[in-house]
Amino acid sequence: MDPKSDASDNGLFASFYQNVLCNAQKVNNETLGKILQKNHSAAFFMDRSISLMNSHQPTSPGSTNEGYASVDKFREKVSLTTYDDYRDYTERMIYNGEKNLMTSDPIIYFNTSSGTTAKMKYIPMTASMLGDFAPLVHVSKDIVWKSLPSSTLPSRAQLLFEMRNGKKVEMFGRSKNNIPMGPLTHFISSLPSTSEYRRIVSTLTLLPYDLMEEINDSQISTFVQLVFAMAVPDINSYTVAFSPAFIHTIKIIENDFEEISLCISSCNFNASSLIRKKNYDPKLLDKLNDALNEITIEYGGDQYRNERASYIRQECQKKNAPGILHRLWPSLTYVSTTTGGTFAMHKEEIQFYCGEKVPLINAVFYAASEGIFGMLASIHTDEYFLLPTTVFFEFIKEEDVHQAQPKTLLISEIEPGNRYELVCTTSPGLVRYRLGDIVNCTRFLSRSDDLVSLPSEPKEIPRIPLISMAYRVGSLLDVFGEKTSEQHVLNALQLTICQWKHQGIPVDIINYTTYAKLDASSAYYVIFLELIEREKKRSSSRSATSRSKYG
Repeated sequence: MDPKSDASDNGLFASFYQNVLCNAQKVNNETLGKILQKNHSAAFFMDRSISLMNSHQPTSPGSTNEGYASVDKFREKVSLTTYDDYRDYTERMIYNGEKNLMTSDPIIYFNTSSGTTAKMKYIPMTASMLGDFAPLVHVSKDIVWKSLPSSTLPSRAQLLFEMRNGKKVEMFGRSKNNIPMGPLTHFISSLPSTSEYRRIVSTLTLLPYDLMEEINDSQISTFVQLVFAMAVPDINSYTVAFSPAFIHTIKIIENDFEEISLCISSCNFNASSLIRKKNYDPKLLDKLNDALNEITIEYGGDQYRNERASYIRQECQKKNAPGILHRLWPSLTYVSTTTGGTFAMHKEEIQFYCGEKVPLINAVFYAASEGIFGMLASIHTDEYFLLPTTVFFEFIKEEDVHQAQPKTLLISEIEPGNRYELVCTTSPGLVRYRLGDIVNCTRFLSRSDDLVSLPSEPKEIPRIPLISMAYRVGSLLDVFGEKTSEQHVLNALQLTICQWKHQGIPVDIINYTTYAKLDASSAYYVIFLELIEREKKRSSSRSATSRSKYG
C-alpha cells in the first residue's frame, strides 16, 4: 500500500505521536520506573542504594502528575555518573564472567569505544534494548515516507544501499562467558544467523551479509559493496553512516569507475587492481563473482552488464557535473548521512553529489554505544524527536557542564534556544550517566513547521522539543580558560571562508583539525585545513596557523 494513501491520522507515526510524543514526560517517567524495577537487584544498584527507592509512584492517588514523586527523589538521591563509575563492574563482567552487576537482563554484546580518552570503554547491550528499538525502525520509515512526495515513493522491486561494516562471528573478541565485544557498527555481525533482527537487516543489503563479513579488509569491503550498488540501476536510497566516509565513497566512484565498470561487465572482481594487488582469497572471489552474476542476471545478464558498465563510464566521465548519484541511479529517492553538528561542514559538497532532485537527509537515528536517543523529525530538517521509550532523559544546562554534580532538567523543562548536556538512565544499567553530548533545543513542534503531517488530535500540540547535535564536551579547546568548542571553531572558519570568497578565493572546507600550541612563548591554536576549489572541485590540502585573539 502507498504509505501516503493513509491519512495523517493513521499509520505508525500517528500512533507514536499521539501515544508517546504528546505524553513524553509521562512516558519517560514510566521508562525510568521499568528500568529501576528491572535492575533493582543488580550490584551497581545495590551498592548505590538505588534499589531501596520506590521506582514509580504518582504524587497522590489519581494525580495526573504521575511519576514526579519518584523522579524527583531519584534525582535527589542518586549522583550523576561517568564511565569511571562503571569501569570496575564492566571489567568484572568481561574478565570474570560475573552477572547481574549492572542489569538483570542477559547481556548480548559489549560495545567498545575509546571515547575522548585512550582507555577502552565497554558498554553493555541487552536484548531488551534491541526490542525497544525494533518498532522505532518502522516508525522512522513512516516519517521518511510521509515527508517525501508521493511520486518518489519506492516500489517493492527497488533496493536500498547502506554501507556496512562487519566480520565473521568467530573473529569477535569475547568476554569470559563468551559475550562478543566490538564497535557498535559490527553489532549485527555478532548476532546468530537465526536472529530475526539480522535476517531483516540482511534483506536490505545488495551484497549478501554473510559474504560481506568474510571480507576482512575494509578497503576491499568498501570497493566490493560499491560495485554491487553500481551494478543495479534502481537503488532507492544511498546511506553511509558518517559524512567523511560518505565523501570517501564518492571519491572511490570518481577515481575508480573504470575498474568498477570492468568488474561489472566481466562479472569478475579480479578486474580490480586493488584486489589483484592484495592477492585476495580466490574462493571468496568466486563467491563474490557468483553473487554479482546472480544480482545482475535479473536485469538481463551479459547484455545488461555491458550496457550498465558503459553507462557508468559515460556519467563518471562528466567531470565536475553535479548530481553524480542521481545520474547513476535516477530512481534515487534520498541520500542519508550525518549532517548535524560539526558534520554540517560537509553538507554543501554532498548535496553537490546528490544534485537538485535528490534530498540529503540527516542520519535517521541519533544513537551511540550507550543507546538510541533521537529519531529524525523529517527529511526537511536535521532535528530529532527525543525517544522517551528508550532511555530516561535528563539535561544539564551548557553553562553548568563543568560542575561535578549540577542540577538537571527533564524533557518537559528544556527550552528552545538553549544547549544542554544529555544525561541518560538506560535499560542495560547506566544510571544518570553523563553522555558528553551537547545538544541544541531548537524549538517546539508546531503545525506551521510543515515537517511531517500531524494527526488532527490533539488539536493543541503539547510541548514537544526538537533537538540537534552541537558538539562533544571532550572536544573543547582551552588555552586561557575560554572553552572553545568545535562549533566555535567551525563558525570562525566558515566566516573566514566567506571573507576569502569575497576576496576572490573560491574555496570550501572539506575538513579540519586543530590543537592548542601550548609550548610557544605565547600560546595559540594551530588549525590544519583541507580545502576544495569551488569551481574546479579539485581537492588540495593546505595548513594554516591561526593565533587566537588571546595569543
